[in-house]
Amino acid sequence: MFQDRPLENGLDVGIYKAILVGQVGQNPLQKKLRSGREITMFSLGTGGIRNNRRPLQNEDPREYANRCAVQWHRVSVYPERLGRVVMQNVVPGSILYVEGNLESKVFTDPITGLVRRIREIAVRQNGRLVFLGKGANDQQASSSEMKGLGYY
Repeated sequence: MFQDRPLENGLDVGIYKAILVGQVGQNPLQKKLRSGREITMFSLGTGGIRNNRRPLQNEDPREYANRCAVQWHRVSVYPERLGRVVMQNVVPGSILYVEGNLESKVFTDPITGLVRRIREIAVRQNGRLVFLGKGANDQQASSSEMKGLGYY
């Protein structure tokens, strides 16, 4: 639905959205915000272009040819009902379609005192999450292959 009104400071309505299809790297976790709401977070790996590094020692040339770089993305699910569905159904290796807002979080690390910036895909009310397959049941990477991958 198109709205015929400008945003603050005279800016026009724009689109700032991320659409990803990839595999979940770790079990999702829930975090409680100061407001009392819970968000669900997980990491999603998307395949990249083939890397140009040298083959690993004793690596088969075919394995080297098929190896590709993986980009990890932090995904935060804000609707609590959708977060519960994610906690029940998402396992490492699950294949998901994620559509959400691309957001930056800026905070001061309490341990080091450094200012850190984190980019995340925020699935809010206007976002979308589609389950395309479970990693454990499909012919995709098993949870043992994905163990320890991803970040929060």
